Amino acid sequence: MYLLLIAVFVLSSCAKSSKNARFIPDNAAVVSIDVKQMFEKAKLGENEEAKKKFLETVESSAKNQESKDLVKKIVDDPAKAGLDLREPIYLFGTDENDFSALGTILDKDDFTQLLNTLSKEGGSESVVKEKDGVQYLEDSQAAVFFNDEVFYITQGKKIDDIIAKFKNDDTKGTMAESEDFAKLTAAQGFIKALIPMTLAEGQITKNMLPEGAELKDLSVLIDLSTDKGEAKFGFECLAKSDAWKNYIKQSADMCGKIAGDYLKYLPKGAFMLYTNINGKKLYETMEKKGVLAELGAADQQDIVKKILEAIEGDFAIGVGEFKGNLPDAAAYIKTKDGSIIDFAKENGMKPEKGIDFGFKDGASFVAIGENNAAFTEVKGGFDKSVVSGRRLYLFCDIDLISTLTEQFSSSAASNAKMAGEHLKTIEFYDTSDTSGELVLKLDDESKDPVQYIIDMALRQF
Repeated sequence: MYLLLIAVFVLSSCAKSSKNARFIPDNAAVVSIDVKQMFEKAKLGENEEAKKKFLETVESSAKNQESKDLVKKIVDDPAKAGLDLREPIYLFGTDENDFSALGTILDKDDFTQLLNTLSKEGGSESVVKEKDGVQYLEDSQAAVFFNDEVFYITQGKKIDDIIAKFKNDDTKGTMAESEDFAKLTAAQGFIKALIPMTLAEGQITKNMLPEGAELKDLSVLIDLSTDKGEAKFGFECLAKSDAWKNYIKQSADMCGKIAGDYLKYLPKGAFMLYTNINGKKLYETMEKKGVLAELGAADQQDIVKKILEAIEGDFAIGVGEFKGNLPDAAAYIKTKDGSIIDFAKENGMKPEKGIDFGFKDGASFVAIGENNAAFTEVKGGFDKSVVSGRRLYLFCDIDLISTLTEQFSSSAASNAKMAGEHLKTIEFYDTSDTSGELVLKLDDESKDPVQYIIDMALRQF
């Protein structure tokens, strides 16, 4: 398999839109893998150590000479594997029992030789056969079908049914006519996924959905891209009905655009969350959906209404480092009055050493830490551009998080430290009402994360 991926470097063009979409049902979950881009990032074509170890492994473990000869042939000319890895490979299925893979053929004869050799190496007597112009190799676990252009790997399907797919050019009911699939193809990541929410039909009941909304009208698009020292996961909700579009708009209206006025008071420490809350609309939505009744808190409705309707803007919370018995932390929320603070005091809370709270300059605030005063500007904090205009921004420093979690949970601290061996920071933010990004930054800023993972794997040999 490694040699098939190395074949990418003999082929010069980049991954294009697949002409094979007619093989994929339009209700399938699809993962698209740009193998060429992935292995360029891993620098495997330049990794002589990896090649050497692989060849040594094949030489010592291959059962017959034919396999060894084919390996050497592909090393000399990787295109002899017969696969065109400039085109994406698709993994797709409509449920957990229906899983297939699809890709592009470079040379049918070379691919035939590869399959026959692999079959023999695995101890099978199966060989590639032909029917109606379609070649196939079948064993007890799966079957591979191919012609001059396409290979199709599946399991549990009748041979005649798959061959019929090759002979039928009709694109109705396939991803070839799907707008969502076109967006998947256009996305920039080297691993991309299109997930229809119909896959969650067993877990999400109709009464959990917005009024008039159906799962068939919502999909999620995810893509992964990387650069030196950074991995970025993008996501987008693809809504196809007015019911979903209206629900997304109403949800967005509960969080206005961040002004960022409190950012200057937050240290660039272990954790930071910044958002904007329209308390009145949030309460109206909760009331309409009967959230308080479901939580058994209907008798608290007047209190909740009073508190939420006092909120009208930015909400920010930042946690720095432990200095003494308490971490430096602060929270600010824009409110029209001091009703939140009054409620806290009425319930027995009061400022004390290391914990201060109150209402000042249009904000209800809490400041924690023996030397941490509210509304004190910090040095080396966040740039306002990271939050301005967004609805949500979240930041975590993994090393500092692990230090904080040691005070509360040894298992959480252990997991954080394990993550901290590789990760430096995590950021999450929205990029529109329907999309956002999760950004992971590595401790090693000199390598692309794909190369970093490959190097880690090689060290295990």
